Amino acid sequence: MKLLPPLLLACWAAAAPAAALIVGIGDQAFPPYKLGNQTLDPSRPGLSVELTRLAVQSCGLKAEFRLLPGARLLKELEIGNLDAVMMLSYTPERARFAVYPLRNGLPDEARRLATLSYVLYALKGSPLAWDGHHLSNQKRAIGTNAGWSINLDLQRMGIPAEAANSVEQNFDKLLSRHIDGYAVHESLGDAYLASHPALPARKLSPPISTKPYFLPFSRHYAAAQPSQMECVWHAVSVKRDELLRRRISAYLDGKG
Repeated sequence: MKLLPPLLLACWAAAAPAAALIVGIGDQAFPPYKLGNQTLDPSRPGLSVELTRLAVQSCGLKAEFRLLPGARLLKELEIGNLDAVMMLSYTPERARFAVYPLRNGLPDEARRLATLSYVLYALKGSPLAWDGHHLSNQKRAIGTNAGWSINLDLQRMGIPAEAANSVEQNFDKLLSRHIDGYAVHESLGDAYLASHPALPARKLSPPISTKPYFLPFSRHYAAAQPSQMECVWHAVSVKRDELLRRRISAYLDGKG
């Protein structure tokens, strides 16, 4: 068989399409990390979708996203129909069929996609207090964003909540004292306050909830392509914080 000249071979390799990495993601929105339910907006799909796409591309691959219900995501990952699944927290049960980035046998948070923390914001001078378990001195509802998981969390804790459609609307309601506090993703709340320094709001601690979320791979893909898997995880760790700073403002209006 006649061998291709080196230059022609190099041009053929450069023109070859990137291999697809089949990435599963839940079909429900959890702004700002993933927007939309059954579809993704190419220009504003969510911060973690953008991060995954960028990390995968930097490793010479192309991310092909498949939106599925949560239980099916796990099953498809287990049987190898998905190469990876976005935004899964670590559990020992999942680790039996999913490969997570580990360090000394524990999930490596440096290679997480995101840390989802919900925190409370109140007006400066407000007596509202939060000790991590109980809310004190509450007279009005706590503001939330419609459709976000924090609504269920507050409901389970017996804390009255009132939903609005955006970060801006909730901070306006807080300023007008229509609500006593606002529960929102910390990254969104901090970014909004940074861009509105005159707003007299303060952040309460500790967070209502905090948990790292990862991009675990199927055991089949991890065995077949370990270097590609490690490349993607490394790219996630390198690009995550810069992407957040650069793109967070695009997700402040709550239109997802």
